[in-house]
Amino acid sequence: MAAELDVSRFYARLGRLHAHFLKHRDGIWQGAGCLSLHRGQMNDDEPYLKSVVLHQYLFGWELPDTILLLTETGDCFVLAAKKKCEFLEAAVGKTPTGSSIIGLTLLTRNKSDGNAENYETLMEAVTAKNGSNGDKKKVGVLMKEWPSEKRESIGGPLVSGWEKSLTGADGLDVSDATPGLSLFMSIKEDSELDLMKKSSVLSNKILKHGFIKRIEEVIDSELNVTHTQLSGEIDGIIEDPSKINLKVPKEHVQSCYFPIVQSGGEYDIKISAQSTEKSLKYDIVTVSLGSRYQNYCSNVARTFLVDPPKEVSETYEVLLSMQEECLRAMVPGRPLKSVYATAVNFLKSSEKSFLVRHLPKNLGFSIGLDFRDPNLVLSAKNSIHFRPGMVFTLSVGFAGVPLSDSAKSAANSKSAVKDIKEYGLLISDMVVISENSKSGEVMTKHGKSLTDISYTINDDDDSSDDDDNGKGGAATNGDEEYARKVAKAPDNVVNGKRRSSRLESTNEAIQNAHEGTAERERRQIALMTRKNEERLRELARSARNKGDDGESDKAEELRAYDRTKDYPDSVLPNQVKVDMVNQCVILPICGNPVPFHISTIKNVVLPDPDSATYLRINFYTAGMAVGKDAPANMAKLVQKYAPYASFIREMTFRSLDSHNLTQAFRQISELRKRARQKELRELEEANLVKQAKLVRTKTERVPRLSDLTMRPVFAGRKTQGNLEAHSNGLRFISMRGEIVDIMYPNIKHAIFQPCENEIMVLVHFHLRHPIMLGKKKQQDIQFFTEVIDASQTVDAGRRSMYDPDEMDDEQRERQL
Repeated sequence: MAAELDVSRFYARLGRLHAHFLKHRDGIWQGAGCLSLHRGQMNDDEPYLKSVVLHQYLFGWELPDTILLLTETGDCFVLAAKKKCEFLEAAVGKTPTGSSIIGLTLLTRNKSDGNAENYETLMEAVTAKNGSNGDKKKVGVLMKEWPSEKRESIGGPLVSGWEKSLTGADGLDVSDATPGLSLFMSIKEDSELDLMKKSSVLSNKILKHGFIKRIEEVIDSELNVTHTQLSGEIDGIIEDPSKINLKVPKEHVQSCYFPIVQSGGEYDIKISAQSTEKSLKYDIVTVSLGSRYQNYCSNVARTFLVDPPKEVSETYEVLLSMQEECLRAMVPGRPLKSVYATAVNFLKSSEKSFLVRHLPKNLGFSIGLDFRDPNLVLSAKNSIHFRPGMVFTLSVGFAGVPLSDSAKSAANSKSAVKDIKEYGLLISDMVVISENSKSGEVMTKHGKSLTDISYTINDDDDSSDDDDNGKGGAATNGDEEYARKVAKAPDNVVNGKRRSSRLESTNEAIQNAHEGTAERERRQIALMTRKNEERLRELARSARNKGDDGESDKAEELRAYDRTKDYPDSVLPNQVKVDMVNQCVILPICGNPVPFHISTIKNVVLPDPDSATYLRINFYTAGMAVGKDAPANMAKLVQKYAPYASFIREMTFRSLDSHNLTQAFRQISELRKRARQKELRELEEANLVKQAKLVRTKTERVPRLSDLTMRPVFAGRKTQGNLEAHSNGLRFISMRGEIVDIMYPNIKHAIFQPCENEIMVLVHFHLRHPIMLGKKKQQDIQFFTEVIDASQTVDAGRRSMYDPDEMDDEQRERQL
């Protein structure tokens, strides 16, 4: 795909920039008469330079070593290499009617005279109508990128020569155009807001389906994972969203920064913080991540509480309320500093006024093509006003909050919170400023209420004893006590309806209840007998149709535990527990924990909660189709026991606290997914022929082909690495450490394709017996590398236009 300039968008945005410059020239543009917004050389270490952001905004691409001059009269000059001028040629002479831009003049770099003629042309434009009589003429530049005593020029010979010309010219002075450019670009167009919303949704989904799913797996399995490892996994998901089944092109997505994961009492809520190499602790976990979608940034942060003391939960509730107050302050017309003032006033008026000294220095910043604009931060002194179309990251939190001894003593004895001395809390959301809204509109919708981010993994040790002795009522709330009372007294239920105590006391009502129960049991026995006889006749007919030509495969009996002592220690009488290790779900039936193997569960449903949360579990039963996704062994068990066994079709659980049932729903769904994947993998590997073990060559130099690409790929991503030839086979080692061994006896056909009239050279192996590659069997494997004279990458997030000298260097590097 060739790089093309969107001419209409270029002139529209350049015209708005010029109009903003004329309107606010004596204010935020600091009296500049023209703007010299040049871009230095390529530097991947600084992706958010204002010149880079401006080029992406105007051109859609980054043009290194380019000078852009915009005058007061609307003349636009661009001095660049020949190839970049050809890219901009499409806009020459196509100025829209009514635009304040007079025209676009392209100046091609001239090495013969050191661009002296080009600099003279630019200098004439600068001095034409700039400044008043007797005053120095000002030129607006990006001062952070301007050379000084502490900073060398970041431009090449073209840009550095122009900087020297401006510095050495008499009667000229430079002023900082960065604040004006920041304010102009902070107000987003409708198309930009749409991209910002998509970027926010992407970050939201990565948090929900990437980080939360992973951290729940780590906590449930008690894995030892460092903060850096967890951050690396999340960063990999951002770079390749297909890992969580998001259909987003990889070339449109980048990570804004390396994700930040913190726990264990060490918390830095600044955006510049870094994850440590220490292991993740199950106490208070903070995570911050940011993604770029088509160069537009988004950011989200959440805090997750594991077995939190009441003091920490109350502080978190204060933080949520403070964020709501800050959102109400983010309306057009109010200054940015009002957000910080609102947070301080809210804390002072609450019972947690001591938290004021634990606030960060600012509560967020403007975001867009630039991740963090230093001129538009939500600090206590920023007097710039909110305008419709602005987008901010609102980041509220507390750092270094001491944890009292009383809170530690009240926490569970097994809780890791007891080991920390102080803690931090952080919530960050994307907020857009709307025209007539009463508060900022949040674009990152992931839940942040206490029930959404709080986990309980260690229940009180003496809870069961208290219940048995009847002494635990004072420690529980009214809803829990009422639920336990109902669970232990089922005699007041008749025909599915709860009777009042007054009716229960009458002998006539009790007698009717007993008679109704006996009649219902007789009918159920008769119905079961008739169903069993029908099922036996069906089995007899199917056996005659098959001709009894063979004995069917025997079903394997399911067993999760040998005895009740093998149950997990944390099982409670009235709580749903998922044992990921033994692949079973422990369900409470009449106060007794009963295990069900995961293969017996057909599906699980969590309806939308109302006043209470419901969890419905459906099981495989006789008399109905088990479905094609049912485990093969389960289908055999249903057929085996159908003639005489009773089946449970479904069970529904109700709880006033949504956390346990929500967590159980997620764990059961994950366990069913793992069991299904394991069964499919066993089916794939059932007919594989065992390969010999590779004998590596150690006594001599190993023949190796470097920088090859393999097809098919691992897990849907491009697989690159090295191919080595050993004593009895080939070994391919990818850049990520994945290994594929191909034995020589297993190669049926080997095909070599040279690079004649082709852009790639490859070798193809057709195998006698398939091998496992990732999760699938493969019988054809191919290794190739591209061989081309020169290339220009145009599918990445940031673009560059190379001059002929750079193309010659690239050609020499790619020669074999």
